[in-house]
Amino acid sequence: MSAELHNLLARLHAELQGSPQLDAQARQQLQELAADLARLGEVGGGGPATPGAHASRLEALVARFDGAHPQLAASLRELADTLARAGL
Repeated sequence: MSAELHNLLARLHAELQGSPQLDAQARQQLQELAADLARLGEVGGGGPATPGAHASRLEALVARFDGAHPQLAASLRELADTLARAGL
């Protein structure tokens, strides 16, 4: 699962770099989420305090980007699904 998470994070970073029209707050939220999720993928990295701790943040970001940034929203949905399958 960590390889899949790593690939999704790499794609999220690439999409962030390719989306200069994101406002500063949105970019910051996505970067914080990516950093949190990168820590999950590290060997021995701690997970969230409770299963699904990132789910509500991901859902809010998906809703925010769904209309204006559909590819980014799709990547976030896929990330949420991957985390859910992993029990995170």
